[in-house]
This record gives sequence, structure tokens and C-alpha cells, in this order.
Amino acid sequence: MTKYLTLTISMLFVSCVSFSQTFFKIKAGVNLSKAVYLNKNNDNLIKPVRRLKPGIVTGLVFQQFFNKILSVQAEILYSQKGLKTTQIPYNTTFNTMNYIEIPVSGQYSLMKTRHSFFNIYIGGYGAFWTDGKYKRKDYYTGEITSVKVDFHNPDYTYSRIDAGIFTGILYNINNIDFFLRYTRSMTGSSELNADALTTRIFSFGINYTIL
Repeated sequence: MTKYLTLTISMLFVSCVSFSQTFFKIKAGVNLSKAVYLNKNNDNLIKPVRRLKPGIVTGLVFQQFFNKILSVQAEILYSQKGLKTTQIPYNTTFNTMNYIEIPVSGQYSLMKTRHSFFNIYIGGYGAFWTDGKYKRKDYYTGEITSVKVDFHNPDYTYSRIDAGIFTGILYNINNIDFFLRYTRSMTGSSELNADALTTRIFSFGINYTIL
């Protein structure tokens, strides 16, 4: 029995190695983020004026195929998230939150040929809030004010570590991936529930294979 088990494991290992493919890529895309207050009352107040906030996502991607259908992908990204509100005819505000993010996902190929593949994937990420700013445009005066996030502000308790889950699809043809992803943060941006924001993000763009 032990011999057969050892033989089976060896054959699976050889199979994975024989089909092993490694890709290094650069990512460029767009985030459309919606920030949500953990406090329901605060979120209900902001809901009528909340809008999707655009931002960029860019970085490096490593993808390892173990066989024809299974792969793992790890990334290191610069990702812009945050909150946008528009109160016509008064003002528009942008609360920009910039993160260094490390997502890791498992991927399954629904279709794979010599020159293309179509994957679905699910994974989790950890992130660190590096910096950000609050920007406000007043429609009456035309004045634009911009204030950087001060993580040492004694009147606000920031929580700079973020983590969450995501799922998406990816279509590759030749050296280009076209991706669509939905990400949901599981941690708040503040230690105080009333002020804490979490994010829901739709991302799309391309990965370009360099190796």
C-alpha cells in the first residue's frame, strides 16, 4: 500500500513539474471604490451623496501554473482606494487612501490553449495604508482645498492595516491578461467603529507578461 501511495504522489509531482509554467507580469488598471461606514447611521447619512471613486492600481504579478488547470498568483500592488461624495450644487469631496497591497489567489482554468487561457480565481490580501489626502471642491467659490492624512493626529485613531477577500476573472491571449476583480475589505480604517470605513472595489485592466 505504501509503495502505491508513494508511486502516486511521485507521479503527481512529476506531472506538476512537467506542466509547470511561470509568468512574471506588470499590472496596470483602474479601481472604482465605494467606501462604507461600519456605523450604519453614518453610512445611511452618506449614502445619497456617495459616488464611485476612481483610482489606479499598478504593480508586479507572479503566476505559477502547476498543471493545465491549476495555478497560484501573487502580486505586490500600489492601490488607490477611498470615498467620493458629490452634493450638487455645493461641493465634491475625495477621500483618497493609498495602500501597498499583497494579494494571493488560487486560480482555475476553465479553458487553456497554447496561446490563451480563461481563469476564475479567489483569494485574500493584506495591505498597509501608506498615505492619502482629503480634497474638497466648493462649487460656489471655486475654491479647492487639499489636506494630507496625518496619522499622528491625536483626535483620530487610524488603523493602517487592511485585509480582505477578492474574486475575479482573467482572460489571457498571448502576453496580455484582461482582468476584472471585486474586492471587499474586512477591516475598518479606524479603531473607532463610528469613523471606520471599509471598501468595496471593482478593478479592471491588464497584466502584461515580461518573462
